[in-house]
Amino acid sequence: MTHSPSNYPLVGITYFISHSSLWKKVLFALFLTFVFGLFVLGANFALLLPFQAHGLENLNCPAWLSWILSVIFCLAESSILTMLFFFILLPLWQDAIFDQVLRLKGLGTLIDNKKKNVSGVTMCCRGVTSGLGLAFLQICALIMFQITILILTAPLHAIPILGTIIYCYLNGWVSAWGYQLHYHLEIKEWSVKQSLQYALQERSDFSAFGFTAVALQLVPLANVLFLWTNVVGSALWSADTIVEQERILQEAENRVPGLMGSDAAESSSVTKPSADNRGDYGAIA
Repeated sequence: MTHSPSNYPLVGITYFISHSSLWKKVLFALFLTFVFGLFVLGANFALLLPFQAHGLENLNCPAWLSWILSVIFCLAESSILTMLFFFILLPLWQDAIFDQVLRLKGLGTLIDNKKKNVSGVTMCCRGVTSGLGLAFLQICALIMFQITILILTAPLHAIPILGTIIYCYLNGWVSAWGYQLHYHLEIKEWSVKQSLQYALQERSDFSAFGFTAVALQLVPLANVLFLWTNVVGSALWSADTIVEQERILQEAENRVPGLMGSDAAESSSVTKPSADNRGDYGAIA
């Protein structure tokens, strides 16, 4: 592996800035959010403003106060709807960034091979297309677990320095697993259970990556940037792991002629890990 797992979120920052195709995708996502926000704001002022103002007047609220409160309500409603729009589509945009990094690292065939067999709608709605099955429910459980851990560990920030360190460590593992889910489920075609087993097996690496990623997201203002660069770092981590696994297999093939024949083909069963081989993270080529 080129870098320690804890360094990949930092490497992701420089890689993101130095590749315009990545930050252009982010700018496009922010532009869409901005356009949606303007649309919602205009619709609220055109439709809800008079409705809410007259409703407050009917409740015996003074006319001048009713209109002021209605304006405040419209601004708040527009902000909430815009945030919901952004965070609902955020995973899809982050997946696109992850895939773009793999393409830049010369691993685009991994993605193209999946798209030949799986439609774009299926890729975007992996949980829904499974009929709201177990995978979708498990992903929802992961999200709820992340939120719960964030809430329960928030008071640790009251302890100077040490509390923040503990906070980053406790949230690191689950955060790193979340960043890797797209790769595990959609590209490697693992089940959520297999992904979880691997994340637990490599929990030291996941915790190291997640510690740095969570720490970066605590930086005021800059955390908006790190929301994307952590995805880039996760993709670089995956790409380097793939390349390392391929190098090891190639060296083994060179040392033992014919290794990649029938015996090696069985040992490198690629897309889905077997019960004895779920930790073979990079064997997908």
